[in-house]
Amino acid sequence: MPADRIAIGRFSSLTHLSQKALRLYDARGILVPMVKDRFTGYRYYSVSQIETALEIKTLCDLGFGLSEISEIQFALDKGNEEMVRTLFARRLGETIAEIDRLEKIQSLLVEKRDFSELFAMNVSEPVIKDVPALRVISGRRTGTYVEVCGGVSNALFEMIMRPENQKNGVTITGPCLSLCYDEEYREDDADIEMAIPVQGPVLIDDPAFSIRTLPAEKVISVVYRGPYDHDGFSVAFGNAFRFAAEHGLETKGPDRQVYLNNPDETAPDELLTEIQIPVKG
Repeated sequence: MPADRIAIGRFSSLTHLSQKALRLYDARGILVPMVKDRFTGYRYYSVSQIETALEIKTLCDLGFGLSEISEIQFALDKGNEEMVRTLFARRLGETIAEIDRLEKIQSLLVEKRDFSELFAMNVSEPVIKDVPALRVISGRRTGTYVEVCGGVSNALFEMIMRPENQKNGVTITGPCLSLCYDEEYREDDADIEMAIPVQGPVLIDDPAFSIRTLPAEKVISVVYRGPYDHDGFSVAFGNAFRFAAEHGLETKGPDRQVYLNNPDETAPDELLTEIQIPVKG
């Protein structure tokens, strides 16, 4: 291998950026490998890109999202220092707001409110809504929630971003979602389908994935704000089923969880998940 060509694994080690992050940066166009093997798809970077990677890492540490990092890179390339100052000023304002949010959290914890009150603050009131039919690319597997949700969704995104599918104009039309087919909590063998709304002709070479249309549904909708592994999820589901009982609604499966923002760009406490419980009638 030429001395100026660094394999993605080694580049990850040198920059302390995960390979998942590097693949995402490639897809978003903020750190494109010097070379991609056309047969294996393996990525190789140049020595000069180490500095770029470290700049991106610093900007991420400062709280900039990937779209903002792209804007900063564009501004720097064009010598537009005013745009860079504007973006940094905006980030400073967001940081001040975040400090204010953390101070409010500190105040709540000092007050030692009842746990149920704390959970209620992060869960919306249940509402009934109609969800239209949705064309998706999806994959269904059994395993732990982390394994299935993370593994399948990553595979779906990679398939969508393949050159042949991008050439065909395949685009994502909505947030990623999961469908749970179990009637009880399953620790190691949960039956979960991950789905991403898409339009365009998707080329699929793996029988584990398919294009299908999720049916239109009438659902009980509750939005939860917070980490995916937090007990607030249980509170949100509890509120939805309590609402169903109080209004004489008969629920049916599978439940849906719609991930309204990107966990790669959003703080865990600010993640938004819409829980949808389909109802009959």
